Amino acid sequence: MRVRTFLASLAALLALGAAAARPAAAGPISLPPAVYSEEFQEKLTDDYGEREGVYLREAIERALVRALARVGGQVSSEPGVRIETTIIDARPNRPTFQQLNDRPGLDFGRSLSIGGAELHAVLRAPDGTALTEVHHRFYEYDIRNVVALTTWGDARRSIDRFARKVATAYAQVER
Repeated sequence: MRVRTFLASLAALLALGAAAARPAAAGPISLPPAVYSEEFQEKLTDDYGEREGVYLREAIERALVRALARVGGQVSSEPGVRIETTIIDARPNRPTFQQLNDRPGLDFGRSLSIGGAELHAVLRAPDGTALTEVHHRFYEYDIRNVVALTTWGDARRSIDRFARKVATAYAQVER
């Protein structure tokens, strides 16, 4: 009989621990597509190609949705906290499709550079009041550290770190 009581108590404690580990549900989050700074828009138009901007926007959205979910945030079309993101700058590790077309001497496999991104977000209340701002900048500083197999490897690292910062700021605002 004592074993059953012990096992029941243990199961109850484990259930409580699992419930405590889950983040509390927070209010809805509006996540409009990221916008570009004027300088970055110019780089997209003149050098990288417009499709690269779409790719980065989608990467930011996916990273934010994942990071916000970890803190109990739910992206929704309902009014709630609005997270407005701006891509201030981004640099690829490997040539973009447009760069490869414009400069035949570039090689996707062999051409490698230091990449990264600078991003900014404003978290706004449903009435439009700015609640807080998040700024993140990461560029790899040493070409020997670049292990990116994709065009935007270091920018993706920056995006993921940025998303975690935004999620932390959101969790603090929701408290």
